[in-house]
Order: sequence, then structure tokens, then C-alpha cells
Amino acid sequence: MGTVGLAEPARLELSGKARLERPGQAVQTYTRSSGPALVLNLEVGDRLCVTEGKGRLQYGVRAFTLEARGAACFEVARPRSLWQSLVASCQDIGVCKKRAEAAFVKEAKSRGLEENIPVLYLPTDYRLDTLYLTVAAGQSLRLLENQKELARIEASSEEFAIPSIMLRKATHLEVSNRSGVVVYRAPVRWVYLFAQVEAETTREAALALWLTGYIGYAPAAYSYLMATGQTELAHILAAQIRQEFRGSYR
Repeated sequence: MGTVGLAEPARLELSGKARLERPGQAVQTYTRSSGPALVLNLEVGDRLCVTEGKGRLQYGVRAFTLEARGAACFEVARPRSLWQSLVASCQDIGVCKKRAEAAFVKEAKSRGLEENIPVLYLPTDYRLDTLYLTVAAGQSLRLLENQKELARIEASSEEFAIPSIMLRKATHLEVSNRSGVVVYRAPVRWVYLFAQVEAETTREAALALWLTGYIGYAPAAYSYLMATGQTELAHILAAQIRQEFRGSYR
């Protein structure tokens, strides 16, 4: 099976600290605290997140500024052919349900990212006013900007309705059960998810997130599906989210 290259060269000039997540490999951490920027070249499927300081990412003629507070990550979406195959197969609801069941399973089994705790990933072009997050035993959720509490939200049937405008300010979120025990705590990271094909509908936007294979995108995909009335598909993702969104990232 041949390798698939990026449509255009992508590289990051880093002044700070970054994590590079490459499929099938251990997470790599890079730091440049002084002197000239450290240059990193990206491959297809890579996700690079700046966790301290900032970086300038060049993808072809496009430039993106990545900062730990704000849009921290960059990822190139999977090739056009995979997107077209998924959209075509999802014309049949039975086939689409099977694709939904497998969408984030590889990531859930392999784990290994962000100290085994799923980080909440959101595309920078997220198009809904609300994100819905389901956490097993979750009763209250806090949005944090570092140590500052931005908002506290109570669950409705273990589901949290989180205003997107507040998420854009948050660096972390924390979910507690009825006894006040934290059941899930992790960073919130916004990602420039650069795709060769633009999703025209909210349903297509959900399918685009399936192709990443990363469970951290599942809440956004779930929210898109609920917004379009695709409840059967959404409930499949909700079960995956309840299973995986647990523990505390340190």
C-alpha cells in the first residue's frame, strides 16, 4: 500500500513547546525556549499542538498562528478519496451505522495520546452555538481558563450543553459526579482541520470528523448529528464518548 503525501508542504516554526501526534507512533514533544525557531515538518495524519508559547505554521501559501491559548493545533484532514467513500457509503443507513461504530474505535483501543485521557478537540470552524458532551456519572461541569472558572453547567441526563463562545475562552474543562469527585478533566484544544473538500452540510461536517479517527472529536461529531436529527448515528457516538471520556489529564 503506497504512502499518501500532503497536498502541499507543511512546516511549523516553533517558539515554545509542542506535541506532535503521528498515527502509529509515540507522541513526540518538542521545546524551543530561546534562539531561532525550531522547524518541524509534518506528514499526512499528523496533529501538532502548541502547548506553550506559539508557532507559525506554513501550509503551502497559507499561514496559521498557533498559540496555547486559542487555536493551538493544526491537522490535515484525510484525503479526498476517503471522504468521498464515506459520504457514498452513508447513503445507506445500515452501512453508515457500521461506519459510525468503527469511527473512533481504533483510537479508543490504541489510546496513548495525552496520557491516555481524551482531550476535547474542536475544529476552528465549528458551526454550532452549542456543544453537547456526554460523560458517564457527570453531574456538573466547569469551564476553566487556566485556574479561573469561566462557567459552571449542570447536566441533564448526563449530557452537558456547553456554549461554544465559552469553549473558545477555555483551556480546560472538568466534570464532577454528584459527590463532587472529578470523573473527567482535560484540555480544550481548537484545531485548524484543513480539508481538501469543504463539508457543505452539518451532517457532512460530522462525517469529516469521523475520518480523523480521534475520539477527542467525537463530541463535536455527536453534536452535529443531533442538530441534523441523525439520532441513531448520534447515539452510537454517545456510547463511545461515555466509555472513553473519563479520568484526569495531568
